[in-house]
Amino acid sequence: MKLPAAALLLALAATGAQAACSRELRIGVSSLGYAAYQQDGQMRGIIPDLVAALAQRSGCRLRLALRPRARVMLEFEQGQLDIVTSSIRTPERDRFGHFLPYAYAELDLLLLNETLPRTMRDLSQRPEFKLGLVRGVRLGDVLTDWVEPMLASKQAEYSPDFENLAAKLSAGRIQAALIPSIIHTKMRRDGLLPVQATAVDLTDAPPETIGLYVNRKNVPDADLQLLQRHVEALRREGQVQQVYARHIGEADARRLFRSEPAAR
Repeated sequence: MKLPAAALLLALAATGAQAACSRELRIGVSSLGYAAYQQDGQMRGIIPDLVAALAQRSGCRLRLALRPRARVMLEFEQGQLDIVTSSIRTPERDRFGHFLPYAYAELDLLLLNETLPRTMRDLSQRPEFKLGLVRGVRLGDVLTDWVEPMLASKQAEYSPDFENLAAKLSAGRIQAALIPSIIHTKMRRDGLLPVQATAVDLTDAPPETIGLYVNRKNVPDADLQLLQRHVEALRREGQVQQVYARHIGEADARRLFRSEPAAR
């Protein structure tokens, strides 16, 4: 994907402050709904806003590098990127980076219409209805237990990305889909989902913590500790939730952060 330099790389630094980190840090970012998207040749969304806030507080020079998600993770593992965002913690990723939690991600069940079963249990018992999901999206233990038998029986199928998944839903090839809330909210705004599609909050699949991964190979301990301190402050003071609310609305942000301690 070739973009103008201003859109591809976004350099952010604290106004009037000397850079506090040892050098400029490169942050891999992908287009993922309201997390990050392109508008008028610029990167917009939750991640650019959080990176700007982190740069302002820490004094570090942070540069966004737009990549497809698979390439982001590959370049991070190879040491070409210093930080990746929107990541769920896994043992494999812990080998390459230090995890700094800042928010939550939640998968919702998107239904083609309101007449379909509204729980995974009920949906799994109706084999005439097909479920779609995107390959590589971590489901969590509860949803995995439901989805794996559906995949084995061909009641569920993978798509390569969320645009393809939405197209299948619009065409009626599938009747339900699992999509993160910050992605399906923007897809609806952009007209990519059927008008009649409804979102169901899966109460037995709670939000999962997401965070930054800071590269173990590239980033000195002093830089890591500085970033960790300011990420924790942004979260503790409620500024992360405020950024989410600005993009997805107050109600959805409160739902996503319902397990977060009150800001102080």
